[in-house]
Amino acid sequence: MHIKKLSFILLVLVTIFALVGCSGATEAPMDQGPTEPVTLTVYVVDYAADATDVWLEDEVVPAFQEMHPDVEIEFVWGSWGTFSETVAGYFAAGEGPDIINLGSEFNGLYGDQLAPLNDRLGPEAWPEIENFIPGTLENASWDGELRGLPIFSAPRYVFCRTDLMEAAGYDAQPTNFADWVKFAETATVIDADTNALTQQGFVPVDAGTMADFQWYLNTIWSLGGTLYKDDGITPNFDSPEADAAIQFNYDLKRAVYPDDTVGTLPEGTGSVIEEGNGAVCLWHSGWAAPALDSEVWEKIDIQPFTGDLENFSDSRPIVLSFVDWWAVPAYSPNVDMAAEFMKFVFSKDNNHKYNETMNLIPARSDAHTGYVVENPVLQREAELAAEYSYGFAGILEPTKLQDILQRELGAYLTDQQDKETTLKNIQEQYTQVLVDAGYIE
Repeated sequence: MHIKKLSFILLVLVTIFALVGCSGATEAPMDQGPTEPVTLTVYVVDYAADATDVWLEDEVVPAFQEMHPDVEIEFVWGSWGTFSETVAGYFAAGEGPDIINLGSEFNGLYGDQLAPLNDRLGPEAWPEIENFIPGTLENASWDGELRGLPIFSAPRYVFCRTDLMEAAGYDAQPTNFADWVKFAETATVIDADTNALTQQGFVPVDAGTMADFQWYLNTIWSLGGTLYKDDGITPNFDSPEADAAIQFNYDLKRAVYPDDTVGTLPEGTGSVIEEGNGAVCLWHSGWAAPALDSEVWEKIDIQPFTGDLENFSDSRPIVLSFVDWWAVPAYSPNVDMAAEFMKFVFSKDNNHKYNETMNLIPARSDAHTGYVVENPVLQREAELAAEYSYGFAGILEPTKLQDILQRELGAYLTDQQDKETTLKNIQEQYTQVLVDAGYIE
């Protein structure tokens, strides 16, 4: 009897504990999203007024709120004119918008102050990330982690007027440094009476100075060169690639301007390769090219820049991609919801529409439909971007490097200093910048 009584008591106790455990599990809160209203603030500079902003506010936000009714979205419409000061202020204060629209090179400036998002946006968490052009994801990453999502791909192409090329004796664009120098010299025309250009064989961004830090970096990368040595932080401007690239920049300048007394092209209207403006080839993005409805496109060949494979075995065709993107600052208290909103804005259909409002190429390759493929120019650009895109990304202290390069290139290309001094200055000055910033001890 005692054994039966003890068994009965144990059975009662087990039942009571089980009921208590079940009661606790039932009452435990479940993760079903925010239980209190959340406000996401989004700072945007890449938008077309009365188009992109209206679409985001009137269509995207209401659609997102159908899934997340407790989330409010507030936009701050900024401008590139005040961007640097505004965004620097947010990070200095450690508070501000939950999502910030950054420019192409800013992953190197703010990367370690942005939230790592691989666990929210990586392939395992969000398979749709596989649809983005790989080069665009370089810009939206830092230290192996996605920090946001890319809006568009705005690569630099080589645009050449086929009619002017043929007149100069060429039926195709050159594919190595030496041939480009010869091409630029042959296709350039200088008026003997005025000692000024009437036709310019090659324009790398700026027709007058031909000194542009983006173009110089493009030529280094096209050779397979890198900005840093194997440690990822020591500048590499004492490399063979940096040397060959800057020499090419100089030779190209002198092929067009034999000396600095030669005058520039007369000022024209619209793109420098538009009819009557005098340029034969232009290295730039679609922003500097003729309007998409211009008839001159029937006489324009679009190619990647091919580097110099004859002299550098790692050379490759590239279209240097400038990719603006949305990023999530690490200070945001709403990182999870910010990631959810970005995933919604950067879905296939929304990424397509976002770019359609600005007439740009979507960062998602599966969004290259509609207006992209209906226009032969955009279609060609999109195809080249998908195949040859090389991200303008991963640059440490980018604005300071820009200042150094622009100053030193200007001095070298105008014969104010020799090549050895120029490369030495770049290497030493940039190294000091990285020491001062704490990258190098």
